[in-house]
Amino acid sequence: MMKKDQIELGDIVKVNFNNAHFTLCTKAIVKRIPQATGDSWIFQDCKTDEIHYVSEGCTITLIEK
Repeated sequence: MMKKDQIELGDIVKVNFNNAHFTLCTKAIVKRIPQATGDSWIFQDCKTDEIHYVSEGCTITLIEK
């Protein structure tokens, strides 16, 4: 079931570190969502195919379901 108000696996997102004024990915696929404290998000950059594990605070903006 698709949830329009939550980011889910396979969604396309933008990943920013606002405090550092840095954009990690302008367009990435969500590969994993943290399930507990200490877990990481996993994103695959759509432009470079790089895989990023993110465990620190960031802003994730939903672009496309």
